[in-house]
Amino acid sequence: MEAEQNKKPIWARVIDGISEISGYLGGIAIFASTLIIVYQVIVRSFFNVPTVWQTELSIYLLMFATFVGATYGLKHNSHVGVDVIIERLPKRGQSILRIFTSLLCVIFTVVLSWKAWELWWEVTENGWHSSTLWGPPLTFPYFILPLGMTFVTLQFIVLIYEEFVKLKNINQT
Repeated sequence: MEAEQNKKPIWARVIDGISEISGYLGGIAIFASTLIIVYQVIVRSFFNVPTVWQTELSIYLLMFATFVGATYGLKHNSHVGVDVIIERLPKRGQSILRIFTSLLCVIFTVVLSWKAWELWWEVTENGWHSSTLWGPPLTFPYFILPLGMTFVTLQFIVLIYEEFVKLKNINQT
C-alpha cells in the first residue's frame, strides 16, 4: 500500500492527505457535537438552565462532519454503493465505468462547489448572522459546504487518476 502511495504524483498524495485529515476532523466534530449535546441535556435537566448555543453549534459540527468528512469516505471507498452489476464486469469494464461515473460526479461537485462558494461569499460580504438568540455569523457554517465539495471534487480527480493507472496496467497485461 505504501509503495502504491509513493508512486502517486505529489498532487495526488497531497489531496489524499487532505482527505485523511478531513476524516479525522469530521470524527472530532462528531465527538464534540456529542459532548455539547450531553452538556445541554445535563444543564437543562438537572440545573433547569436554558441553553442558547448548543443545538445550533451541534448542527454546524455535524454539517462539517458530513460535508468535509465525506472526502475521507470517498477516499476509502466506504460510501454507500450498489455494485452488483459493476462486480460482474471484467476489470477493464469496471475501470471504465468508474471513470465515467467519477467524471459525472466531478461535474456535479464542481457546479455545487461553485454555487456554494458564491453563496458563501454573499453571506460573508453582507455580514449575515443567524436569526437565533445566539446569532453567530453565518459565514462559518456557510463555508462548510463549498469547502467539503471542493475537497470531494479533488478526491474524485485522484480516483479518476487511479482508475486510469489501473486501466493502463490492465491494457499492458
